[in-house]
Amino acid sequence: MGSGVFAKLGSAITVKTAAVAAAGALVVSGAVGAGVWALGGGPHLAVVQRSVSVPVAAGGEQSAVAACQSHEKALGGGYAVTGTGFATSSLFVGDAWLAAAYNPDAVPATLTSYALCVNAKPEFRAGAAWSEQVHAFQDRGNKMLGASGGGTIHDLTTDGPFVDAAKHGSASPSCPGDFTSLGTEFRSGRTVTGRGVAPVPLDSLTTKSAYTDPAKSVPYVRLNPGTRLSGAVFPVRTSEFITHQTRIEDPQPAEANYAVSVRPICVRLASVSVATVRVAVAAGGSADAAVSCPKGKLVVGGGFQFPALNETGGSDAPTRFFGDGWLYAPSDAPAASGEPSGHRVTAWHVSGRNQQKAGLDYHNSVWIEHSDRETLTGNGYFDTHRRGPDDQELNVSPVPDSQELVATAVCATIDAEPTEPAKAPVPPTVARPELPRALDPGPGTPDGKASEPSSSSPSAPAPGASPSTSPSAAPGTTPLPGGPDSPGTATQGGPGRPGTPSQSGPPTRQQPQAPAVGIQQPSAGGQLRRGCEESFAATARTRPDDRPLTDPRYTSWRIAGPNGPVTVGAGASGRFLVPLLPDGTYKLVFTATDPAAGLTGSAEISVRIVGCIR
Repeated sequence: MGSGVFAKLGSAITVKTAAVAAAGALVVSGAVGAGVWALGGGPHLAVVQRSVSVPVAAGGEQSAVAACQSHEKALGGGYAVTGTGFATSSLFVGDAWLAAAYNPDAVPATLTSYALCVNAKPEFRAGAAWSEQVHAFQDRGNKMLGASGGGTIHDLTTDGPFVDAAKHGSASPSCPGDFTSLGTEFRSGRTVTGRGVAPVPLDSLTTKSAYTDPAKSVPYVRLNPGTRLSGAVFPVRTSEFITHQTRIEDPQPAEANYAVSVRPICVRLASVSVATVRVAVAAGGSADAAVSCPKGKLVVGGGFQFPALNETGGSDAPTRFFGDGWLYAPSDAPAASGEPSGHRVTAWHVSGRNQQKAGLDYHNSVWIEHSDRETLTGNGYFDTHRRGPDDQELNVSPVPDSQELVATAVCATIDAEPTEPAKAPVPPTVARPELPRALDPGPGTPDGKASEPSSSSPSAPAPGASPSTSPSAAPGTTPLPGGPDSPGTATQGGPGRPGTPSQSGPPTRQQPQAPAVGIQQPSAGGQLRRGCEESFAATARTRPDDRPLTDPRYTSWRIAGPNGPVTVGAGASGRFLVPLLPDGTYKLVFTATDPAAGLTGSAEISVRIVGCIR
């Protein structure tokens, strides 16, 4: 076993340790992103998280992009919000992962975007399109549109722009054939154009075992309902089925116009299973959950579900509506809070927050006034208290002391060869006019010195000698700069270094400069609609070698907001979500960094953000 193998361990190895290693029993964690190394072998498959954090201003929205290393492939990603707030988008941008979050509170929060990276190239299903939309507007699943005694309940479920939207409170996009869903990408949108919209959190972004095939996972997405029942009185002929005869508030608040588009992440994997952990989240409190995979399987995806207990009861159980308080998970992350970027993923982490208030009645409990089975007359109320001393209680559902948070992890093995980081390129040597280039050590010269040319073959370089060595230069002497035997001048007796265009002096190397950068779209003075996806395009080329820069790791878009720079996206071009900034004119900055030289160039234009999110 050579010393090059031992070097992978990065620590001292005793004779006893070496004996154990020779038996193939020693496994040591390698450098970040390189997977796990075993003596006598190459890299092993491993999943690591790459993350980046940004502040989210009070009342604003922010995005962050996390990218994998060049030898890795992004399997998906996640997000975490420290403080108040929730994700509004979580999706691929190229081979990186973008998360955007909205902060409804009056104090700043922090958003962390995670990319789940594996040192392999598994097969993804190409061409998956954004399909189903999940709408915040929801109505009771057991709603009766016909009123007691005849007639129809006319509200937003039977008339108006939200009629169709009320049917799509959840979505389950699927993967075809033998592809497995690792999770779901989602991005924010609106149900009806031209109307105000405000974000609401997800209460389910999860993966479950398929009913038809337990070995496969199925994604499931659901929005926290944004619907409000009407507090108005309407006459009824009988109290029978009154809980099924509801009215929806009109006009609806801006939350009811919120929707997300979804797309499954489909990968060909082997031996897939879904692991689950359940924890109770006290009313008004929060809790953390972590779910690990069985030994021998990798964590390749995951999610959460925050079901409401009152929705799983009998047919008369009231639906959890917007006014009841939000139950949501501000974190859907593959790593524990505060864990540095690059760590190996051993569990899928979720933090749930329950904004209910224990002991209170649900906002939309149902009451009936002046009605009994004898008179069969009265009025229906949807409120938390009686309106008069003889009101009859029909259905009161108190907020429970706690609700359950369900965390899931997709576990699998990956049938692909592990990859390893490319060796760092040797830094280029900058030639000085007054000095020749150093001679390269040749084979057969352990001390690194070039051997002298053989006297029997004066016209050809001897084995181990530098190609620039020639008979005209005495052994042990240095060729003069610019002379016939200087570096860059071809010799006649054998292969030499490439000649330079001019032989009047030694070759010079142009110093690197900051990249040349320009913004093509949007145009200067153009408009961007907040809360919508807009097209962005720019050019960035290195200097002096004029190579294009498009890698999202080295390019970024930012808007200079009132509370500091706001990240819009990464990559030379793409469709990015415009942050929720007030109407006004802002500086849009595109920045590109040359990874070889470490120099950064940027371009900026003025744009106007318009539209109303509320």
